[in-house]
Amino acid sequence: MKVIYPVSLSNEEEKIVAEISFRCGILKETARLLYYRGITDVCAAKRFLQPSKKHFNDPFALKGMREAVNRIRLAKEKGETVLVFGDYDADGICATAILCGCLEKFGITPLKTVPEREEGYGLNVAKIEKINSDNKIDLIITVDCGISDAEKINDLKSRGIDVIVTDHHEPPEILPDCICINPKIKGQDYGFDGLCGGGVAYKLGYALLGDIADEYLDFVAVATVADSMDLVKENRDLVAEGLKIINKHPRPAFRSFLGDGDKETNAQTLAYSIAPRVNAGGRMGDAFAALKLFSSTDEKEIFDLTVKLNVYNATRQSLCEEAFSRAKKIVSETGANADRVIVVRGEKWNAGILGIVAAKLVETYNKPVIVFAKHGDAYKGSARSVDGINIYETIAAVKEYLSSFGGHAQAAGLSVTEENFLPFVKALNEYAERTFGEEEKEKEIYVDLKAEEEISVRFAEEIERLEPFGVGNRRPLFAAETFGTEMKPLKEDSPHYSFSTAAVEILDFNGAKDVETMACPVGKTVVFELNLSTFRNKRSIKGFLRNIVCDYGDFSAFYGGVFSRELKRKGDSPVNLKRTDEKIISGYGTAYVLCDADSVKAVKNSGLKIYPYEIPEETGKNCIVLSPDFIPYIYKRVVYLDEPLTVNGFNGRAVLSENPLNKVAAGLVADRGVFEKAFAKISEGVGRAAKDFIAEKTEGADKAERKQFLFCYEVFKELGFFREIKGIITRERTV
Repeated sequence: MKVIYPVSLSNEEEKIVAEISFRCGILKETARLLYYRGITDVCAAKRFLQPSKKHFNDPFALKGMREAVNRIRLAKEKGETVLVFGDYDADGICATAILCGCLEKFGITPLKTVPEREEGYGLNVAKIEKINSDNKIDLIITVDCGISDAEKINDLKSRGIDVIVTDHHEPPEILPDCICINPKIKGQDYGFDGLCGGGVAYKLGYALLGDIADEYLDFVAVATVADSMDLVKENRDLVAEGLKIINKHPRPAFRSFLGDGDKETNAQTLAYSIAPRVNAGGRMGDAFAALKLFSSTDEKEIFDLTVKLNVYNATRQSLCEEAFSRAKKIVSETGANADRVIVVRGEKWNAGILGIVAAKLVETYNKPVIVFAKHGDAYKGSARSVDGINIYETIAAVKEYLSSFGGHAQAAGLSVTEENFLPFVKALNEYAERTFGEEEKEKEIYVDLKAEEEISVRFAEEIERLEPFGVGNRRPLFAAETFGTEMKPLKEDSPHYSFSTAAVEILDFNGAKDVETMACPVGKTVVFELNLSTFRNKRSIKGFLRNIVCDYGDFSAFYGGVFSRELKRKGDSPVNLKRTDEKIISGYGTAYVLCDADSVKAVKNSGLKIYPYEIPEETGKNCIVLSPDFIPYIYKRVVYLDEPLTVNGFNGRAVLSENPLNKVAAGLVADRGVFEKAFAKISEGVGRAAKDFIAEKTEGADKAERKQFLFCYEVFKELGFFREIKGIITRERTV
């Protein structure tokens, strides 16, 4: 992983930052954060810091809005039957609730329906026919769907049903022959194309009712966050206004998910507490349960539906973990991680979890991923991508193999027949390699500021003014430099740890896994968020650890640590390993193991990443690792480049180089006189920090002397003559 810092600002740019700081009454550091977010003048900064409905765009600037309002007015005058047709995800459910509520206040009692995920995305003519047989439908208004359903809409029109489409997905080349409202349709002056389906539904409601429609802004906030829309421009204003409603007067459906705590609800709360539960209904085949919840005023029914959606969400989480684990195994077994776009399929996976599994795989492998499940005689898939690769365009480039597809740059849905599946995968990867290159970029993490001095409470308070945070306006990340750092548990037996930097104390939740890495004697960049808390009316800040990025340029500092690890390792004799004369090569599926830090010199120009003790990313890319205890199973082959004292066979995956770079046991002796001298030396260190004492005693010694001293020290510890208690050498008994 690579830490990316913002580019330095020019003198002119710094003058603008200073003006924003002065005119808005904020610190220069805060103004600089705004500047890096594209807020480059005072007016824009004031708007950003004060999101409000006064910034909302005129709904009638959306193409088709006036025609839609006139058609709905006509429906009201004529007493026509109106059907609102939504989608099964949280955006579609919220959009349906918004428009139905607005229509009722306008004087129309609409019918409403959403498809179940198994029925497929978009207008479902069979479902509409069934409703139409009981209620003669005159007008259908779609929300969060319909823009790609030109043929279906023609079919409905031939039956005498008018259609208004409200959508936000990418418009196809041929639009439906009906009234269409979509901010992404070219040739309109709305000024913002990032609304979600709920946002578009609200705009139609506002065009009908004016300010009365604002009571549904809480639904708009949930829909916007749930659909991962960028929280910029009008979306920022919409979510901020919706959060005000949720925090002041949460509707019963939301209160049931949020609980009775007094903590303020923010965009992250919507993303992690409300959106997954609303989505869970659709993922588990009962999308209408969430829509019913949002329509209900009966407390018992709200409670029952809340419990149902919570159960759905727990089941969904379990299914996701199962499928994710299996998908990783498939990637490992098939070598799909070597492809430019990873494609996996499962016969019995629930279609509702495919997108989540795909997103988790993207996070794991830093590549675009498509996950398919069997759906009748075909495969239905969900795609997710990385920055820089437009997955919608990539899929569209090979659409001749597909039965259907749709989506946007970072996410898409598609289906393919079984006979076209493998040809599709081949064509997709050929296109991706031609267009984006064979080598994927190293995973990058962008930080907003290098924190070299103590961070003030005022700065943390001003960061809170940048809310709501989310996609397109992420919470600021900070970076601090550290070296070998001791981590301490927050209390005895706590799984959570903390450590100090010059900038702030940083908390590492479930941090036991990071103790060894943080103690490594190399430079590290720790990336963290700021958290502001209040206790007894006093405000304080802590950093929450997000990543550790080590600079492994100089591995000489690892010599003692690696050697000690190898001495303590229990395993088989190296002679039991099969020998190989293969060279170090790039590619996927092979991990090369070093057991001697001195060997790094011989491999540092191999082009492969070198890690101490563990491989931090499960990409499967060939790499070199110093003294590992475990190697992920995505690595099918493990090659020892050094000859260790004892070997870990890594479940039959390991082989040993025919010509090892170093032999760990070479030169070690068990002579009594050598051990007596070592005992006397070690006795001088009783009561001292082991790390410092050993460094002092081995400084300036040649490799053989260092190895022998460390060997004797480990033997004495094994025999119980010395111990290390909290890093301090103690003597347990004498020779």
